[in-house]
Order: sequence, then structure tokens, then C-alpha cells
Amino acid sequence: MIRLARLITGSTVLAEEIVQEAFLAVFRLRQWPDNPEAYLRTTVTNLCRSHLRRLRVERAAAVTEDLHVWNPDIDETWQALGRLPLRHRGVLVLRFYEDMSESEIAAVLGCRLGTVKSRLHRGLEKLRGELS
Repeated sequence: MIRLARLITGSTVLAEEIVQEAFLAVFRLRQWPDNPEAYLRTTVTNLCRSHLRRLRVERAAAVTEDLHVWNPDIDETWQALGRLPLRHRGVLVLRFYEDMSESEIAAVLGCRLGTVKSRLHRGLEKLRGELS
């Protein structure tokens, strides 16, 4: 879960905090979910999205900082991924880093399968444009 949050947010420290918050949210549930792993993954994704949304509002006029990655070989790709809109970045991370199917991504993000497919397609297009 930390890996998922780190890939979405770009920060290991923030990822650890978000995952801790997600575990607390699951622990506080009155009834245990049918699929706790999926529920936790959805909670982590939603908390990451909320945090990034807050950051975007706070830094609307500020220049975004470059993301720091742990592997310099993927630095250029990682920076290009970090410049993508959150909706595209989230789908790409879930698809290619978490190796989830499109239907699983739709369930995690709470959107339609067609939305996931179009975001995946557009995200890949934008990423190709950034890297070319």
C-alpha cells in the first residue's frame, strides 16, 4: 500500500502517513468489509487524491517541484508522469505499477470502465508527448 501511495503522491513520507491513515479508517469500521484489501486500496487511492487536490489548491500559483525518484534510470519518465493530471496519473499508476486490470481500476476509483479506458488512453498519449 505504501508503494501505491508513493507512486501516486511521489513522496515516501507522505505515502506512509496516508497508508497509516487508511489503516486507521479501516480499523474504525463497525463492520468488516467483504474484501478488506480492495477496500484498503480504494481508501489509500482516495486519500492520495484528496491530498493532491488540497496541494493543488494551496499551490495554485506556485511552480510545481520536480518529483524525486529512488531510481535514476526512470527519472525522466517519473518526472513526466508527475506532470500529468491526477486523473491520468492515478490510472497509469494503478495499471502499470500495481498491475491492475481496467475493471479493478474502475472499482477502486469508483468510475465506469469506459472512463478508465479513456483516461488510460489519454494519459499514455500525454506521457508519450512529454517523453518525445
